[in-house]
Parts: sequence; structure tokens; C-alpha cells
Amino acid sequence: MARKRLDQLPCGGGSPLAHGISTAVRTAIQAQQSGDVGRVMIILITDGRANVSLAKSNDDPAALEPDAPKPTQEELKDEVLDMAKKCMANNIQMLVIDTENKFVSTGFAEEISKAANGKYYYLPNASDAAIAAAASSAMAAAKAG
Repeated sequence: MARKRLDQLPCGGGSPLAHGISTAVRTAIQAQQSGDVGRVMIILITDGRANVSLAKSNDDPAALEPDAPKPTQEELKDEVLDMAKKCMANNIQMLVIDTENKFVSTGFAEEISKAANGKYYYLPNASDAAIAAAASSAMAAAKAG
């Protein structure tokens, strides 16, 4: 099921990274509250480049105005890190798979992982097998720990 959903995800263009993490955290909290799951792990596959604010991705009218101020990179980073910290605060594990090319790397994906107290893997040319192996390894470590 995960592979089918991953195959349907669009890639490239705008990256509402904070919004994606926020949605994953809300879904994880709902799963925890339902009692249907024991542990929850969010697997974030990212190059660490956020360029869409939470306000814009949540359709805030002020953020959608043509003359709305564009958020700074620092503001976007803060939004992402705040959302990642919600993982740790809600006992949600996070695996961050960094796909950023080291030549132009900012190291932000690793910062996200640290903010969530999560696991970090650097897989710049990640195949589906490499992603599956990283996820399996992280889940095995979570079960053991």
C-alpha cells in the first residue's frame, strides 16, 4: 500500500514541507488515539528545501494575496522545525531520508531529524529498494529500543 501511494505522489515544484509534516503528525496522533496502533513512525523523504509557508498551504487568504509578503528562508525553516518538534512531543518516531545532493547540501534534512529526535539516512540517489531497506532498518531499531 505504501509503495502505491508513493508512486502517486507528485515530485518537483513547490515544497510545503511544514504542511506535509503537520499533516503526518495529525494523522499519527489520530492513529495513536484510535488504539489501533502501538507505535507510529513518520518516514519523511526530502531534499530539505521548503518554499511554501504553512499559511499559504493552509489557504490563508492573506497569504494568497498577490502582494502578500514572501516568507524568508529562516521563517520557512522555523515552521518546519516547529512541526518536527511536534513528533518528539507526541511520542511519534521520525525517519528522515535525505535525498539532497551533497554538492549543494544545506544539511537541513538532518536538522529536521534532530528536531524530531529521529533517525537520519542520507540517500541522494535513493531507489525504492534503498528506501525500503532504510525504513525496515529504522522500524527494526524502533521495535528493539
